[in-house]
Amino acid sequence: MSQLLARDDPWIEILRHGPPRDHGRCVLLWVQHAKRATMNRAANVAVAIADHLDLPVVALFVLVPDYPAATLRSYKFMAEGLQELPEAFTKRGVGWTLRIGSPVDIVTDTAAELAAAVLVTDQDPLRTGRGWRVQVAQRVKIPFLAVDSDTVAPPALFPKEEYAARTMRPKLWRAIVAGDYLAPLSDTTPRTKNALSVLRDGPDPVAALDNLALDRSVMPSRRFRGGRADALRRLERFLETRLATYPENHNRPETETQSGLSPYLHFGQISPLEIATMAIAARAGDRAWLAPKGATQIGLGEPRDDTPLADFLDELITQRELAVNFCLRNRDYDRWHGLPEWGRTTLRKHRGVPRPVIYPRAVIDAGETGDRLWNAAQRQMRHEGWMPNRLRMYWAKQLLLWTDDPEEAFHLAVALNDRYFVDGRDANGYANIAWTIGGRHDRPFAEREILGMIRPMGAKGMARTMDVESYIALVESRTGETVPPLPAAAARQRPLALASSPAAPKTENVVNP
Repeated sequence: MSQLLARDDPWIEILRHGPPRDHGRCVLLWVQHAKRATMNRAANVAVAIADHLDLPVVALFVLVPDYPAATLRSYKFMAEGLQELPEAFTKRGVGWTLRIGSPVDIVTDTAAELAAAVLVTDQDPLRTGRGWRVQVAQRVKIPFLAVDSDTVAPPALFPKEEYAARTMRPKLWRAIVAGDYLAPLSDTTPRTKNALSVLRDGPDPVAALDNLALDRSVMPSRRFRGGRADALRRLERFLETRLATYPENHNRPETETQSGLSPYLHFGQISPLEIATMAIAARAGDRAWLAPKGATQIGLGEPRDDTPLADFLDELITQRELAVNFCLRNRDYDRWHGLPEWGRTTLRKHRGVPRPVIYPRAVIDAGETGDRLWNAAQRQMRHEGWMPNRLRMYWAKQLLLWTDDPEEAFHLAVALNDRYFVDGRDANGYANIAWTIGGRHDRPFAEREILGMIRPMGAKGMARTMDVESYIALVESRTGETVPPLPAAAARQRPLALASSPAAPKTENVVNP
């Protein structure tokens, strides 16, 4: 295999070494994280290896019936995207098969059944997907490669956990320029084609959901339909009508200036590289431009200082890849002990401070607290499976004030995130919760009750940076529900009064673009 790969290629991790299978019939591409046929590095590597071996490529997706926190909402969105893939891979000259069950068993068995010479997959920053890859590597008898396909720069360039966006940003953007990582990927097709190249095997993924034991109490999103086609429509609309005003409006939820692409990025239905290249083409064209925060210059000549482009790419690339780094380098990314020591210490110090009010889980889940802005955000999450990034921070922060224990607040935020968000169970969500509740990627602030030295973010501050009533009205129109005040008996009142809220601070932390 060594002659097929560039030496020390940072995009590729060889999970199992060895020679290709003698008399192999295909190269098997296990599609798991990057669920698309276009702008897919793993697919391109599979095609390159297949061309060297004079073999066709077959793409396999395994529909897992018991993925953690599997809901009808998340699976319906995923399945709608999967419906596009048989045709998309056929256009690339790649066969397609979808099977249901344990990914470890099915990938291993399919590799044997199809006599695959080599197995290629994408990378997953989360422990479940990484665990599958480790187990498959222990069972297959052929070379097994994992290719990062959902970042702009290779995560391997950052082998340690980064401290914050401000420390990673200059290194990341210099690497992007040095590696020419903003260059578009071509969708190569295998030279060798046979009956396996036109294979289209397996059930319709949406219909298959009827037979899976999913949590059906979380219904499909009213706002998002899965698939690359819908992602491209949203992206084109964003570039045409919203990007120009992104700097001043993206943190104003009532303006709906956000791209809304995070669900599609989470399920790998569109590449961040494709989004970036389309945004650059729309704003800068062939002209040079300055990377976020002036980190470096992209292109030759006098650079264009394009704030909308730089701000958007900072969130799309810097913040997303900081989150990927966090999950890859911190094994406790969704656990209390994944928070920085100073954050856990300051929260423990204030654990015994009486809260002004304690809400039962059911009241929080239903969005029936005394905070109408928070209730509106929670209801948008419940109905649409999404929330603007600024509100995700505020949403998680308030849980510290409404629960007896900071660990309880952290675990509740993770549980709600994974249950309701279409883009839940994602590196971005876990990084946001760790930042908001525990100070990961942040710094200590002046100490105060309950929050300790964690960055404050209060309702009054939010009201100074957004039109709260307009946002609430927007949510009410979307959900058909009236956002309520607090029912009198819903909370356990405490005598402590909340301190006046500071202005919502400007922050680099971002959950979704």
